[in-house]
Amino acid sequence: MGSIEYQSLLPRLDSHSRIPNISSSAIEEFLEQRTLPIRWWPRLVAWESRILWFLSAASIVASIFNFMLSFVTQMFVGHLGSVELAGASVANVGIQGLAYGIMLGMASAVQTVCGQAYGAKQYSAMGVICQRAIVLHLGAAIPLTFLYWFSGSVLLAMGQSASIAAHGQTFARGLIPQIYAFAMSCPMQRFLQAQNIVNPLAYMSVGVFLVHILLSWLAVYVLDYGLLGAALTLSLSWWLLVILSGLYIVFSPSCKETWTGLSLSAFKGIWPYFRLTVASAVMLCLEIWYSQGMVLISGLLPDPTISLDSISI
Repeated sequence: MGSIEYQSLLPRLDSHSRIPNISSSAIEEFLEQRTLPIRWWPRLVAWESRILWFLSAASIVASIFNFMLSFVTQMFVGHLGSVELAGASVANVGIQGLAYGIMLGMASAVQTVCGQAYGAKQYSAMGVICQRAIVLHLGAAIPLTFLYWFSGSVLLAMGQSASIAAHGQTFARGLIPQIYAFAMSCPMQRFLQAQNIVNPLAYMSVGVFLVHILLSWLAVYVLDYGLLGAALTLSLSWWLLVILSGLYIVFSPSCKETWTGLSLSAFKGIWPYFRLTVASAVMLCLEIWYSQGMVLISGLLPDPTISLDSISI
């Protein structure tokens, strides 16, 4: 007989009435059980596109406002001076971009594996997968911490000027807490997205973005904490995202089946999962580093301060 949604499709397709809340599974069920007349194709495509848009729109909003956190920080750093902006730009792209690419690439495996578990209705396994990913991400954050701390030497080795490398190192050291926020936020966001829980992520991102503007203004203009204060504020804002995401996962009824608490099972099967995350991380990092390489190369031009300031805009 099919589901209730499936049964409701037949008369409404014939009558050309609008179906406001049809699910993707109902459309798939309909296509599996009936030969579809060509005249119905546009309507089913439109319904499916509408569903995909509602899911992707919230993810787009969350991604944009997460990216805007770094953008706002650079705007405030620009008021500190041109050299400070150049140092923050090269650290933001060359150092932070490397870490974010690795974390985001590794987290893409979470969405793949959690999506499979969700489709197979193995809901309790999703929480274990998320925890396993967080363990691996935290492990990857440790060597990245040394890269951040000694980033001045790394930037000098890349040919950046001494003043830009020094300011870049100051900014990068203030972003060390952010690495560990990345390590927790990226898997948790993919864990929620695999369950089609995207609207709360968008609300969190917008809220943290507004708070970040206020905190950056206080750190740079009111408290005069300078370059390091701007970087620490950015790290704090990412930790706010982690806290909000964690609270939602633990206390929201939407995750009561997929999150059953901390489990030692997260430490089992780490090696096969690690190999999957490495492949995902390499693929995404190569895509991200194409554009980031342009920023690093601009620091080798005759007037690196102006070049980096211009390309950061």
